[in-house]
Amino acid sequence: MSIKELQVEISDVQAAIYRVALSLDAFLLNGIQYGVLQQDVFPGLLQKTSSNLLRDLASLEGPVPAGSETKIAEVFTSLKEKCRHLIDHVAGLCSYKTMSLQQLHAALARIPTLREECVQLIQELEGCFPTSQPFYENRSNSSSAVVTEFLADLERMFAEK
Repeated sequence: MSIKELQVEISDVQAAIYRVALSLDAFLLNGIQYGVLQQDVFPGLLQKTSSNLLRDLASLEGPVPAGSETKIAEVFTSLKEKCRHLIDHVAGLCSYKTMSLQQLHAALARIPTLREECVQLIQELEGCFPTSQPFYENRSNSSSAVVTEFLADLERMFAEK
């Protein structure tokens, strides 16, 4: 494999990782805001945003050696599992109106932690490839702050509903 071919592969992997990171945040922002809290107005939106995240995760499977014992495969498998767990957790919020305040509080408190675990795995996956610009380091502080503030405000948003 030539250096040029390797650079193209790495840029493809970097782009796929960027898409996963963006889909993760879009899933949380749009999936919760519109797919859960306004599910009557936007039916199916939570499923659409979760499908987008899973599709973008699947786009990473090409460069990840399937079934291998490599660190890349281990990190990717963990990321996939953690994203699926987050999707299931958020989907469970669709019945928030029937939850006790204690159950809702516990469910909402888990979301930022799950996101952070996904972010750490994305960063670890980036470290497995010699990407030139890691996503979270390259991203503006204001766009990262939007997601952080949104997640910090979840309880208030659910309380208003």
